[in-house]
Amino acid sequence: MISQFAPAKVNLTLHAGPVRDDGYHPLDSLVVFADWGDHLAAVASDKLELTLSGEGAEQLEAEGNNLVLRAAEALRKAARLPVFAGAKLHLTKAIPMGAGLGGGSSDAAATLRALNRLWHLDWPLDRLIPVAAEIGSDVPACLHARPLRMTGRGEIIEALKVWPVLDAVLCLPGLQVPTGKVFAAFDTGEPTALPPPGDLPSAKTAKDALAVAAAGRNDLERAAISVEPRIGNVLAALNGAPAARLAGLSGSGSTCWALFDSRAQAKTAAEALAAAHPEWVFKPVRLAGTR
Repeated sequence: MISQFAPAKVNLTLHAGPVRDDGYHPLDSLVVFADWGDHLAAVASDKLELTLSGEGAEQLEAEGNNLVLRAAEALRKAARLPVFAGAKLHLTKAIPMGAGLGGGSSDAAATLRALNRLWHLDWPLDRLIPVAAEIGSDVPACLHARPLRMTGRGEIIEALKVWPVLDAVLCLPGLQVPTGKVFAAFDTGEPTALPPPGDLPSAKTAKDALAVAAAGRNDLERAAISVEPRIGNVLAALNGAPAARLAGLSGSGSTCWALFDSRAQAKTAAEALAAAHPEWVFKPVRLAGTR
């Protein structure tokens, strides 16, 4: 059996420009990955099968052909494998649907990594990237699963050379915020521009990383709050937590994050926030650094 971790993707910054002629928005985002997420297991079989358990499993099952099966079929086609080259896949979900944490994309990336091994393809990462890009804009970033800068529509990836581990709290308020509605609201607001091209973000210490994140922004935050005003309440709660250094929205929402100076501070804050807001879920996490 091959097992793969599918970590939650967190946008520390997300700059967006006006919609392009092809319908996509140009992006420039600083992305990191948490030590919490979904898990995928794969065993050899003569057909492709997927079972699910955990958070939102019933809803995902009702969808039928989700990103995990799409990733498996895309890799099988790219590798020109016969239809009887298959796998029994089991996905254990922890990341809620619509949480803004790239759960589906991370699951698809985990599928590519698992089947690359199970099917003995042993393709290098750069050969898997085009397959990932066909599945979705976030899948190449999730295939890297390390601190990176994401540009284009999300398919252009630049791995950060130096970035520290960060301690954080994720708040999952359980609010459904459709990405399409957020971008539609964004398009009706004041136009924003991407920052000029520059050097890759770099930080040796958590203090340096905090400064980089604070200098950025999430251009979708205002639009997301207009679609779901309760996101503003979540951000206010995180910003008001003792020892919180910076809070923001991940992607188009609804998950928000706050950075702390230590794991102990993040854990203490998560416990206090959960007591004050039992309707929301708080996860103390570590956001992985470069390796």
